[in-house]
Amino acid sequence: MGTFFRGRHPITYERGFVQGAGRILYAPAGTAFPSDIADIVVLDPAGVAPADQYSLVTPWIEIGFTKTGINITRNNAEEDFDVDQVSGSIRRRPTNWEMSVGTQLAEATLETFQLAWELGPITPVTPGTPQLAERHVGLGAPTSYTERLIAVLFQFPPEPSGAAPGAAALIRAWVFRRCYKAAAESGMTLQKTGEQVSLPVRWNAQADTTVGVNDQFGEIFEQVPDPVTP
Repeated sequence: MGTFFRGRHPITYERGFVQGAGRILYAPAGTAFPSDIADIVVLDPAGVAPADQYSLVTPWIEIGFTKTGINITRNNAEEDFDVDQVSGSIRRRPTNWEMSVGTQLAEATLETFQLAWELGPITPVTPGTPQLAERHVGLGAPTSYTERLIAVLFQFPPEPSGAAPGAAALIRAWVFRRCYKAAAESGMTLQKTGEQVSLPVRWNAQADTTVGVNDQFGEIFEQVPDPVTP
C-alpha cells in the first residue's frame, strides 16, 4: 500500500532538510561574482595538501565563528488593485523586494569590530622599548557604507556519489552581489558572568542592475552528486 503523505523528494534526500551551522564569508567590492562554488572555496585538493581543501579562494575572507546562527531573510511590499464593482482585491503586484544576512560574530578581535562597526583600517604601532607593539583602529563616524559581496555556505551530511562506496558532502551557497551594513545597534558587555561577547551585525543586499532581474540580489549554488554506480 502506498503512503498518503509525501514530500517533493524522498525522505532520504539529504538536501531536503537543513540543520546545522553555516560559514559566512565576504569579498571586497569589485570582486568578480563567482561562477560556481569552486570560485569561493577550494573543492578539489588534488595537487595541494589535504588540509587546504575548503580553504578560501582569493580574495574571499573568512568572517569567523558566529553565535545564534546565520540568518538569511527575504521580504517584499506590494500594492493592491481594486475596482468599485468588486468587493475585494483583483490583483496584487510587488513594489519592493528586500534581502539581508545577519548573525552575531563570536570572535571579539579588532577585525571583528572593524567589520561589524564599519571602522577604518587597523594600524600597527611600534612604541618605544620596553612597551609591546600595538594595533590601533579608529572609532569614527563614516559618511558612507563599505560595499561587499557576502556568501553563506552550508555543508550537508555525506550522501552516495559516484562508484560505490563513494560519498560526497555536498555544499549549498547563498551568494549576494552587493551588500551594505544595516542600520542597527551593535554592542558588547564586559561582565563577570553570562554570555560571551558577541557582536550583532546585519548586511542588506542591494539590487545589481547590471544583471537580469532574476539574479539582481545574487544566486544560490548547490552541488549535485555524481550518478551512483555499483
